[in-house]
Amino acid sequence: MAEQAGTCATCGAATATSRRRHARYCSNACRQRAYRQRASELSTALDSFIGRDDELDRLAAVADARVLTLVGPAGVGKTRLAKEFTRGRAGVEWVELASVSSQVALACATALGLGEVTREPVLSTLVHALASRTMVLVLDNCEHVAAECAALLEPLLLGCPGIRVVATCREPLRVPGEVLFAVRPLPITCAVELFADRARANQLGLELDDSDALTTLCTRLDRLPLAIELAARLVTVLPVRELLARLDDRLELLNRGNRTAAERHQSLRAAIEWSYARLNAEEQHAFRCLSPLPGGFGIDLAVAACDMPADRVLALLSSLVAKSLLTFSGAGRFEQLESVRLYGREKLGGQSDAVLARVARWFGARWQDFTSTVFTTPEVVGSLSAECGNLQCVVDWAARTRDPHHLRLATMLAAAWRDQGRVSQGRWLLDAAVRGAEADPAVRCLALCHLAYLAGTEDNTGLRWAEEAVSLGRELGEPVLLAQALNALGGEHVRADRNGEARKYYEEAIALLAPTASPLDLAIIEHNLAWSALRAGDVEFADALIADVLPVYRRLASPRRLSVFLHTVGVRALQRDEVDAAAESFLESLRSCRSGFWVADVLEGLALIAYRRGDLRRALRLVGAASCLREGAFADDLVWHAEVIEVVRASRVALRGVDTCLAEGREMTREQAVAYALADPAEPEELSDREQQVVALVAAGRSNVSIGAELRISRRMVETHLQRIRQKLGLTTRAEIADWGRSPRVSPAASR
Repeated sequence: MAEQAGTCATCGAATATSRRRHARYCSNACRQRAYRQRASELSTALDSFIGRDDELDRLAAVADARVLTLVGPAGVGKTRLAKEFTRGRAGVEWVELASVSSQVALACATALGLGEVTREPVLSTLVHALASRTMVLVLDNCEHVAAECAALLEPLLLGCPGIRVVATCREPLRVPGEVLFAVRPLPITCAVELFADRARANQLGLELDDSDALTTLCTRLDRLPLAIELAARLVTVLPVRELLARLDDRLELLNRGNRTAAERHQSLRAAIEWSYARLNAEEQHAFRCLSPLPGGFGIDLAVAACDMPADRVLALLSSLVAKSLLTFSGAGRFEQLESVRLYGREKLGGQSDAVLARVARWFGARWQDFTSTVFTTPEVVGSLSAECGNLQCVVDWAARTRDPHHLRLATMLAAAWRDQGRVSQGRWLLDAAVRGAEADPAVRCLALCHLAYLAGTEDNTGLRWAEEAVSLGRELGEPVLLAQALNALGGEHVRADRNGEARKYYEEAIALLAPTASPLDLAIIEHNLAWSALRAGDVEFADALIADVLPVYRRLASPRRLSVFLHTVGVRALQRDEVDAAAESFLESLRSCRSGFWVADVLEGLALIAYRRGDLRRALRLVGAASCLREGAFADDLVWHAEVIEVVRASRVALRGVDTCLAEGREMTREQAVAYALADPAEPEELSDREQQVVALVAAGRSNVSIGAELRISRRMVETHLQRIRQKLGLTTRAEIADWGRSPRVSPAASR
């Protein structure tokens, strides 16, 4: 029995205190009046609002909607965005529903100060009282009473033409006339700015100069404002790097919310638990079973993880997306925010091994596709690349449990990682699996072929693995496996610059495959043979092979494989000093496929072409970009190592700002580097409207801080725009940008 103690924060009446906590209000009516009072004081916000300018602009475009529902996951900032959107508007009335378990109509009437009429339903009272009023009715936190809200809104809107409703909810209300507005996590620059702002509020004078750590921290916090603000409160006891290291325990760590905040916003766990508790049993089962999948998933993998019929899983996925516990990321794939996924793993508990065993079987079934051709097709590797996060999780589980599929799974993951340029990771993982896993000799032979390619020439490790693969292939007496091993061994000799030895192994592999292999499989080894001949200086033999192989590649190869071959064609053209032909081949290679380990070589080839054409800054940017795409084993097989070094050396003599140009290239993402390489160097890349505004303000002598204030963006975003402007216009310094902004528009090539 609760005892009477304390006074109501609204009316001063006595309130009840249980063993757990003291009540702040004597009734739900007083609680609603207090909330309404706080909402009316939004014009004096107590902290800054960061990173939602674009959303506010988009919301303004749909402000006339009769029902505008802001949907999004826990902690994404729906309520705060609704407050900012309705700030300063006349006739705004707030109804806070988080503490309401039923009778939504009564909660609305209480919040609006409307008394009940004897023998009249509350809904009728609302409609009669509001029929002639013009207002914006904000229903905050509707997810647990969504059905009641929907039942209220349809008659209310029909009977009250002057009312518009803004709702915040983790799922759609599904009423006629509803416009859904998805509230997304913050852009990373705004997430970092929010963390810095809140952290400095907790510790005056705090220096936050580790931008990489801040970016990683906010990314791992899913760019959720609630998680970021909770984390920022810990800077008084934990440095950013240590906070980052503890994020796997974030559900315990992030539990210091504002004392005046709703209970579900006091901790990250409570915010997610609020949503989980409102799922039915099947939805909770699916939510838990999907939590071990960190890389997103398609429907087929979800079916395997949940061990349920496909049609039922699809319905559950749709429901979880609607309730903001999953995100549909396009191309048939779904994702969970990391914080949400960690909560699911916690709920999954001891059932984790059973789920991972099912997922391992699903991946194991893909081994047949992986080995169905002599050389695994780019399409198969590409599909595995999308599953790398999940596959790594399963490989770790298989290693721990000594699952018989361990080596197969590790081989597939290593091949996918190699395709992404993550060579060192793939080498370490597959080396451990080869040394520790028991497997069928044929599986081991193929794993050794992949490991040899990953290992490179360091300490002859790759050569030893390839030689063991050849020995196994000969013992097994399988021509295809032996040809694959010989191809791997030939590649190791090429990288060690023993091209005569390589030719011997390539020719033996061709002889083994000739009776049965497809023309494309033979062409792949013939291409490798042509490459070794180029490295050996036997250009006539190489030219003949290239001429024979090119039609086969154009007819049968995937764009990815064609891209690799066109790189070889470009190298040969550059050797002949046919600059235009080389440029055409390199550009076609990039257009065919914009990802792959050979892209760095293509960028360097285009850098040499730019240098020969006298465009030194472009050459240096391409060299810088290429240097960041290299990793591990591929660093010992450079095509133009000496020539690239000479480009940089000669540029230092002829040009100022060499290091700046190299740095600009290194800062490019892969996509930016490829786009820069494909752009016509004779034409400046078009500036966006925002970039043109930045240029105009730089030309007017404004500082980055001043520009940010003028355009309502962060200083970091201003710096990002300036970086892109330099890249697009081929300029180096701020003064050059200012001069360009003040001058008549001419090609920036003239200023190089």
